[in-house]
Amino acid sequence: MEHTLQRNLFLQLDLGRSLSAEHTGLLRTAACFTSEELTVFVALSNIPDIDRSNGWTQMQRRIAELYAVTTSQALQTQSALTIDVIPLDFSSYTADDMEPYLRHPTHATAKDSAILPVWWPSEMRFNVIEHGSTSAPSAKSLTGTQADTQQQSTRTATPWPSYSHVAVGGTFDHLHVGHKILLTATALAATKRVVCGISADALLVNKKYKELLESYRMRELHVLLFLRKIRKDLIVELVPLYDPYGPTASDASIEALVVSQETLQSAGALNVRRSENNMPPMHLMSIDLLATTRAIDSSLSHDNHASVSLENTPLKISSTAIRAALAEKQKRVSR
Repeated sequence: MEHTLQRNLFLQLDLGRSLSAEHTGLLRTAACFTSEELTVFVALSNIPDIDRSNGWTQMQRRIAELYAVTTSQALQTQSALTIDVIPLDFSSYTADDMEPYLRHPTHATAKDSAILPVWWPSEMRFNVIEHGSTSAPSAKSLTGTQADTQQQSTRTATPWPSYSHVAVGGTFDHLHVGHKILLTATALAATKRVVCGISADALLVNKKYKELLESYRMRELHVLLFLRKIRKDLIVELVPLYDPYGPTASDASIEALVVSQETLQSAGALNVRRSENNMPPMHLMSIDLLATTRAIDSSLSHDNHASVSLENTPLKISSTAIRAALAEKQKRVSR
């Protein structure tokens, strides 16, 4: 695999199973030989069979696995690689939405390349490179009915509980993998609107390394651009937070709130405030990154590579840690 600035991957996954050795190897290789942007397009193979009671947890784990493998490899090569995971079944993408990716090679296993979505742009079909076949990888060209039905949307009903109006909140400084998993889950929990509260600058005056905080407008832009990558069909409402409650204390239409497991207990106070305001409680949907990373450590140990430790990967890195690293880099430069 040659070095390139940008690259696409296409993977078909079973939500109920950890990543295969073949997919893990492809992800690692792509992360090693891509220097700027790696986009991982994911299709699910068994949506009708997914147990709705477990689908939410399984979705988190598969997304986290994909980020864990690629970011761990990027760290090993000291790469500043940007990685995005896009679940195609729920994204509402059409061929027109793929324009930013047309000029970059798309890598897939030999098995996965045979089941590209019917709307996958014909231009990209000439640029699909198979891996894992017995013969040398070659560019794949598909024609006929598949290439002619480009405008078909990919939107599929989610195999887990979803709500019309879903909220999420955070600082979202130096958008990292933990943020991306949280925002992806939020977008996949909503059917109509996402309300994203972003801490206003006035709330951040006591943050460590506050001089290296991104401005509100920069953080807002990064959140918006990422949510647009995940879901094209949602209304995205970005709101500055001046207190811990934000719009959840006044917007009765918000039905669910996505939170990290670490903030789940404190999120209960938001429903107390809503009750005081005669508003219905929100469903609290938690993302457990700590449990997910432990599961990933275990699942990745089955292949021929050493198990990936996530203690120092962006899944566990906070925005504070990123600012601390930037501060240390500035010190070294100024010496």
